[in-house]
Amino acid sequence: MKRETWKSRLGFVLAAAGWSIGLGNIWRFPYVTGKYGGGVFVLLYLICLFVIGIPLFIIEFSLGRESQSSITTGFKKLAPKTKWFIGGWFAIIAVIFVFAYYTMLMGWVAFYLFKSIKAKYLGMSAEQIRAMYTNFTESPLEVIGWQVGCLILLGIIVSRGLVKGVETFSKVAMPILFLLLIALGVYSLTLPGAIQGVEFYLKPDFSKISFEAVLVALGQVFFSIGVGFGASWVYGSYLGKKADVPGDSTRVALMDTVGALLAGFIIFPAAFAFGINPGTGYELIFVTLPNVFSQMPGGFAFGILFFFLVTVAAYTSAIADTECISSFVMDELKWDRTKSRAKAVWLTILGIFIIGVPGILSFGPWNHIKLGGQTIFGFVDSIATNVFLVLAGLSMALFVGWHLGIKKFMLIANQSTRGIKVKPYWRIPHQIRHSIGYRKPLNQQLDRRII
Repeated sequence: MKRETWKSRLGFVLAAAGWSIGLGNIWRFPYVTGKYGGGVFVLLYLICLFVIGIPLFIIEFSLGRESQSSITTGFKKLAPKTKWFIGGWFAIIAVIFVFAYYTMLMGWVAFYLFKSIKAKYLGMSAEQIRAMYTNFTESPLEVIGWQVGCLILLGIIVSRGLVKGVETFSKVAMPILFLLLIALGVYSLTLPGAIQGVEFYLKPDFSKISFEAVLVALGQVFFSIGVGFGASWVYGSYLGKKADVPGDSTRVALMDTVGALLAGFIIFPAAFAFGINPGTGYELIFVTLPNVFSQMPGGFAFGILFFFLVTVAAYTSAIADTECISSFVMDELKWDRTKSRAKAVWLTILGIFIIGVPGILSFGPWNHIKLGGQTIFGFVDSIATNVFLVLAGLSMALFVGWHLGIKKFMLIANQSTRGIKVKPYWRIPHQIRHSIGYRKPLNQQLDRRII
């Protein structure tokens, strides 16, 4: 079966950037930044990005291109008759868990976009705005209605195929996304008192560094740029041998980081301008910002543009999640990719909807159910991002270090590179290799060809 390929390099870069830039940037990055100290968290995030995130990103795209398949099937092709495919299952479990609640959040965003267009929260008191949020999130049927609408549109886009669906949407959506980020950021910076928000955001307070903040920064890198989900592996599998994987992977990661930083320039100046606590939590864009919009000059237009921006970002990431899981289904079941794409996409949509129902109920009738002291939503988010994503990323790093070896991986990754390259110093340091009983990969000695 002939596998689809990206029509153009630009299409791939924009689609991959769209996968990375999503609610992780506009919803999650600002609230964890506010919670863990502002500028110092941004610094920790950037360190984790360059030391760990980008190298793992390059690994995932490179292995995807080499295997020309989804992540579990890819591990089986690259390392037949071994247990390395378990690393692929970590990624699939992570993307299923995250995507299940991500589609719920997409329903929330669509609801708030609708409310913004109708100017429903303008003129409301802070208590009324919170009540609107609580009443909506605690009404499962209403949330499901908005979620189903989002899922149907998502299914239509992805079932159209790689070029006509995913790539075409990304070429239109990503320029709009960045223009909105820049425009809203500039407007937010003009608000009275915005400079205090900028100082909080960019000036590190090193007294706020903690081990927990470092772990959260690392987890945010994984969540934000998309390491360990398996979607980058799938997008990489649609690349040809002439693609500059290290260079394009780095560009995508940097575009994602710029998107996250721009989101901060929208939120923190606005929050400080109107006396809002930047460490509110995951309610930040659903409760705190509508409070800001209801008070600020031009809040009606700002609110519409902001939630439209979040909607576009949510879809660009959700498309990649859908593609990742449906590709996994087609590869594992050996379905013809041309004839069975639509069937796999709609099966994915249905499965994600069913798996996501408990998370929706955890804000309403099931909010008394606790797992490890957390609601179902909180538990699933914690397990997916802090356990399965990390295990998936670690599996890929160990696979390259133990099974392939750095020399063979350099042959795989550095095909057609025009600047950034994987270097020999990526290997595990000599002292560490011997202290943990490292053995030189046999296939490095026996076969130096590209797999």
